[in-house]
Amino acid sequence: MPKLLDCLRCRTPLQYMGTKKFHEGTRWSVFGDLAELFENREHFDVYMCPRCGKVELFVDGVGEELRAE
Repeated sequence: MPKLLDCLRCRTPLQYMGTKKFHEGTRWSVFGDLAELFENREHFDVYMCPRCGKVELFVDGVGEELRAE
């Protein structure tokens, strides 16, 4: 279970939204999934403030021991 982190703006506890994949680059509709093999994808742990809407992203797999209980 992820540790509760406080929002840097309003000090409200952030809600863990899960790990999300972000796609970098353009879509190659002509080549379909084959072109996806050469695209850069990053995974981020996403935290959201329910009060002010601020979002924090953390690289998945880096520093998790500092965020874990």
